[in-house]
Amino acid sequence: MADKDLINIRETALAYAEAVRTTQRYFDRVEDLEDPSVLAEYAVLAEREKEALDARLDAIEAAGIEVPSIDSSDPDA
Repeated sequence: MADKDLINIRETALAYAEAVRTTQRYFDRVEDLEDPSVLAEYAVLAEREKEALDARLDAIEAAGIEVPSIDSSDPDA
């Protein structure tokens, strides 16, 4: 595995972890789940998490690492 692949995996994993932590910290501050702005903000945070997850999986696959049973990669693709 090339050093650049490993650096990319580390960076995208860090970005994904930070996106999840951001969502967690957001819900630590939320006091009213019935406030419409809570749902709107959560939608933005959830999209950021999804984008970060996709980037992390793309980096892993680009490095030639596939674990179909847990990461939904297609070994035949």
